[in-house]
Amino acid sequence: MRIDTISLILSCFVAAFLGIAVLIRNFKNPVYRSFSLFCGILLARDFLCLMKGFEKTALYDPQIFLLLSLFVGPISLLWLKELQPDSSSLIARTKWFYLPLLGAIGFVSFFSGYSRWSGLLIALTEATYLIPAFFWTAVLVKSEQRETLPREKLRYRYASWGLVVVIALHLTDTLYFSDLSSVVPLGTLARSLYLIFLFQLFIQRELLTTQELLSRAFLFGSLSLILSGIYWLLVSWVGSRPGLFLFNTFVASFAIMVLFEPLKTAVSRLMNQVFLRKNVQLESELNALAEDLRGIADPRELSLKIAASLKKVLGIDKAVLFLLEKDGLSYVRADGRFEECGGELSSANPLVEYMTLRRGRPFVGDSIRTDLQSFHSTQGRKFLEDCLDSLRQLGADLVVPFFYSDKVVGFIAAPLSERIILSTDLLRLFVPVSRQIALLLKSAQALTVSRDREKLVTIGEMAAGLAHEIKNPLGAIKGAAELLTHEKNPENSEEYLKIIQDEANRLSGVLTQFLDFAKPRKQDPESVCDPLKVIEHSAALCLRDAKVSFWVHSDRSDISVEADPEILKQVLLNLFLNAIQAMEGQADAALKVLVKEIKPRRRWAWGIPLFKTMEGWESLAEQPDKLFVEIEIQDNGPGISPTDRNKIFTPFFTTKAKGTGLGLAICLRLIESMGGTIQVRTNSPKGTRVILHLPGMAKVPKPALPSFSTVSPQGAL
Repeated sequence: MRIDTISLILSCFVAAFLGIAVLIRNFKNPVYRSFSLFCGILLARDFLCLMKGFEKTALYDPQIFLLLSLFVGPISLLWLKELQPDSSSLIARTKWFYLPLLGAIGFVSFFSGYSRWSGLLIALTEATYLIPAFFWTAVLVKSEQRETLPREKLRYRYASWGLVVVIALHLTDTLYFSDLSSVVPLGTLARSLYLIFLFQLFIQRELLTTQELLSRAFLFGSLSLILSGIYWLLVSWVGSRPGLFLFNTFVASFAIMVLFEPLKTAVSRLMNQVFLRKNVQLESELNALAEDLRGIADPRELSLKIAASLKKVLGIDKAVLFLLEKDGLSYVRADGRFEECGGELSSANPLVEYMTLRRGRPFVGDSIRTDLQSFHSTQGRKFLEDCLDSLRQLGADLVVPFFYSDKVVGFIAAPLSERIILSTDLLRLFVPVSRQIALLLKSAQALTVSRDREKLVTIGEMAAGLAHEIKNPLGAIKGAAELLTHEKNPENSEEYLKIIQDEANRLSGVLTQFLDFAKPRKQDPESVCDPLKVIEHSAALCLRDAKVSFWVHSDRSDISVEADPEILKQVLLNLFLNAIQAMEGQADAALKVLVKEIKPRRRWAWGIPLFKTMEGWESLAEQPDKLFVEIEIQDNGPGISPTDRNKIFTPFFTTKAKGTGLGLAICLRLIESMGGTIQVRTNSPKGTRVILHLPGMAKVPKPALPSFSTVSPQGAL
């Protein structure tokens, strides 16, 4: 079989498969449609040319072949226009001389003497391909100069270099198919390989480095030669014996199936050692990291080790570890730096859902842009655009999620410098270690919860016993002191007795707090309350004499939570008093409460392309979340230091001169007893935010009502 026949067969298969693959991805995308049309015209042209080689004169018509050849150039420019809209003006200038030139060639083909000039006309048609090739090269070079991201620059550079090679080899096809020379035609084969390359660069948007391209070329070439040698060794000598040919074909196929994986592994290892030393180094470093992480339960230490490994191999300086909070509603930085931009990410953020849909596979910004081209539904495209916006807000280009039991328990976000190019093969190396880190994080969370419970149980039992032993004698001391206050002698007795009274009251309050902490009040499972009314009542009790401006804002006025109103009031009173004490003496003291519903997010399921459904996207598309109500208390006081922020819920820890260190610990236990969570964050530009999440009550939708707000410059409600 001749080289031109092999090239044409290969070209037909490549054009057909790529055109179908693109339409399956997104038939509504104009870039994909124009690429598929380009593949279709190449398929028809090469098929007719193949029939000529097989001497199927009934299927080959030189005039139809010439007309199909004339359409190849304009359709390639149509695809270029959709791929790079900025090239529209440049392409428009060619129609005044390019289209008339093609029209003239097509018009001549209808004359009766066409057969005498067919070779020359085909040669002219092939030569006209240089015009769109020139514009393609110019646009690719211009795009490379315009891009700022090194990854995009490399993409256009590869495409322009490849096109130059194809143009050079296309000359052999022009001479061969026009019957002007017997040179070996390599243009069709080069064009087929370049078409696959363009599909990978601009449709799949998978970028390979030069080393990876060489490695793949040697890998596929070596495997093809070895497997072809096995097949030839078993089949070539059988001659015209059909039975033996069939048997040896079966044996050769079986041998190839058995040897394929071991051969691929061995050749891949060899190619990696020769061409991909960076990949080998990264894989080795990640394996070492996986060994070092065993037994680590501290998220901060985990974050430092991961960041050090990424910096050592890839030169990434700002890798940040985000961990899922206990309430499952947000991800925060493991280093506790909430005040910085990108220090917190809601679990309802589309970027988190994107990580879930990808089942924890690492990705870069290009991965989202590739999927954006694949979706034709408005909802799907809006979802992916929101993912890109979230990635920009985090200031990250690389995301490595830690996926455990259909949930992202944490992730690494890191910016990439201009010299870092992460290919798909490099990203795959992160998968094993990311799964191990996910398991470590889950185990660390479980261990932390277990330790906290054991500590609280021990402290609670101690406090309960201590309070019962001391509370009764304190009652007697207090009663005796009250009787002595009515005595007139001695003159100084009242001062001392008042001190006894104050200290007795203080000790009684401390012991009452011990009891509250040891045995927190349990709410009725059926309890439901209006948080806005509880906030009003609590504020009225503690803000009456305080010179503090107070605001309450809610996105709706009919919010309900599954909480005991008395328990919620106790928590709010404690938090309000803490805020007032922190702002004491400030002329601009202000306290603000924001109430909003965190509605269950039912993930979208419509318009997912077929190839994404095969990756498992659809199976996670309709997982609803739980309804929560968020109560955020903001003050503009001096704030809490990052060191103290991690200790404020620890029993007996306090920064106040006369504090017991049990107020916030009691609040934590009360909120958790209601199935909620409490978090402390830094307010911007100064102050503290305390965020409560409580289970909400699902309601029948009602017409939107004006938001409830209360403003009191003097503190009175």
